[in-house]
Amino acid sequence: MNNTNEKACLECGQPLGAGRDDRKFCNDICRTAYNNRRRKDNQKEPEADHRDSPNFRKIYEILLSNRELLMMHSLYKDEPYMLRDLLGKGLNLKYFTSQYEMPEVGTFNFCFDYGYHITSTGRVYIEENVQEIFC
Repeated sequence: MNNTNEKACLECGQPLGAGRDDRKFCNDICRTAYNNRRRKDNQKEPEADHRDSPNFRKIYEILLSNRELLMMHSLYKDEPYMLRDLLGKGLNLKYFTSQYEMPEVGTFNFCFDYGYHITSTGRVYIEENVQEIFC
């Protein structure tokens, strides 16, 4: 039986020639190469390590700077602080790692284990969350 639609190898594209009708590859090497490539393509791409990106580094440095500022003021200064003073020393309000709602006080924005709450009058209260681990 002569087939005008001769099948070709899925890997190299060569005509399959004589053999079984359901054959897909011309030899074991092509079959193995095809299946290895297919498995590799179907595997989930590992997520890029975002910690190496310049944006991540910049934000992480801002968070560390915020934490250090809050920690120093928490340890060595009397509360409350004025927001303008902390902003002048470099506190960046845009970045924080978590928020915590304290009843009757309001929301605290935390930079790792130190957080701050800003009142409507511009006063800032700083708290340490001892349950938060900072390494």
